[in-house]
Amino acid sequence: MKPYRYSLVLALLVCSFATMAQERNFTVALHSPANYSGTKGRDIYDLKELQIWCVNNRPDSILREVNYGGNKGGACDSTFRLKVLSRRLGDQLQVCILKRYNPFLENEKVLTYSYDSLKKWNRKNCPADALPRLMFRLPYCVGGAVEVKPVEMYLFPFSVGFSSNDPCVNDMPLAVSLGRSAVAKFGKTVMYFYKSDNLLPDNKIRVKVMEDGILQDDRIGDGLVYKASYAMADTIVIGGKLFRIDSIGGKWDKVYLHRLTQSGLIAKVPENHMRTLAPYFDKAKEYVLLDFWGTWCKPCIAGMPKLRALHEKVKSEVLFVSVCFDDPKNYTKAKEIFEENKLSWPQVFNSMAEREFTLTKDLSVTTFPTYMLVKKNGDIFFSTSGDGFDELSRKLLEGK
Repeated sequence: MKPYRYSLVLALLVCSFATMAQERNFTVALHSPANYSGTKGRDIYDLKELQIWCVNNRPDSILREVNYGGNKGGACDSTFRLKVLSRRLGDQLQVCILKRYNPFLENEKVLTYSYDSLKKWNRKNCPADALPRLMFRLPYCVGGAVEVKPVEMYLFPFSVGFSSNDPCVNDMPLAVSLGRSAVAKFGKTVMYFYKSDNLLPDNKIRVKVMEDGILQDDRIGDGLVYKASYAMADTIVIGGKLFRIDSIGGKWDKVYLHRLTQSGLIAKVPENHMRTLAPYFDKAKEYVLLDFWGTWCKPCIAGMPKLRALHEKVKSEVLFVSVCFDDPKNYTKAKEIFEENKLSWPQVFNSMAEREFTLTKDLSVTTFPTYMLVKKNGDIFFSTSGDGFDELSRKLLEGK
């Protein structure tokens, strides 16, 4: 009987391990959003004006072009561009993608808007159906040969921040967002996938994560490293657990991911930067606060009085070091801003011109200001943006 008992135990163990493996691997359905409001993190571009029909500074029509990718060469006679016509008809504006200007089109599209409404709209308050997802099959020049590929785009017939010296252009603005988007719902979490160019490999996909209706931001806390935008190879935090994306289905209909066994990650300052910062860490008691800012960052400068007040309360316990990420020509300006705001702690500089070698780049700092608490051994145990300043204050004041 013993051999059977051992066989049964072995079979149960194999089943248990198989169940655990199944629980750690997930396949989640992807769907394409019907309109722009269902996307997150897409890039938006201005269009080049080809012809402007304007009378007394009042625009009648503007023909623009979209550079959607690919270069001429080999079998490609020219670089492909998609031409878009904006035209005013009474109190309406039409945005037209027509075969007249794009003979390679399989289908045309005309969007009609109230001209007065466009003056009041922006990306936040416009109706969801005003920015529909548009799909076209367009020719690309790939490796010197022409290939037809599906292209997803959204057109913005109102101001999104671009401006022109021509008042007619400003009165009839148009911008575009290109690339591929998909959305996955994983329990209560929503993941937004975006690739800015069809020709880019899938490892260039960016992923944003929303939990409880709030997009994750760049921060570190409780051993978890959150990001405002994840790369495909990054470890992703979902529901306080760590996951890794394996791949996206070829048709962008599924995403494959697995849960990692570890419960947290230790984020560290790279050794080469720790050597550079050693004079400051040598003076620190337990940890250092790194403040990432730039002279171009208005929220950074606006937050300096609060940062100075916090420093006054904790300076006997915590050493502050500011990291100015900027154009080298602004270093003098950075020192002047420090003096104007009566900031007495050390400041180091990271050159935008040499970004690839900077602490800012190596710690993936993309939001400014960013505050990090770093132990003397280089472990980063807390990080947040300017929105998390109150949480930073509580953490420092509790540690006094």
